[in-house]
Amino acid sequence: MNADPLDKLPPILKKSLHKNLCTCNEVKKIDIINAIVDGANTVAEVRKQTYATMGIGCCTQQVERLIECLCSSDDE
Repeated sequence: MNADPLDKLPPILKKSLHKNLCTCNEVKKIDIINAIVDGANTVAEVRKQTYATMGIGCCTQQVERLIECLCSSDDE
């Protein structure tokens, strides 16, 4: 019924899903995406579930972009 959440992402954000997005805490991009799909719709919630953004925060902007894409207009 529901479309694949990855369909909401632009092609550039679908790359390297199984590589670390958060290098400080070695959190894979797919783990961050799964946290967002499971309801983490803020950086703080993603951080709580995955520990991403808890190092120097260099991945914060990318996490925000994933939240923006995955949480946008779910009008059904």
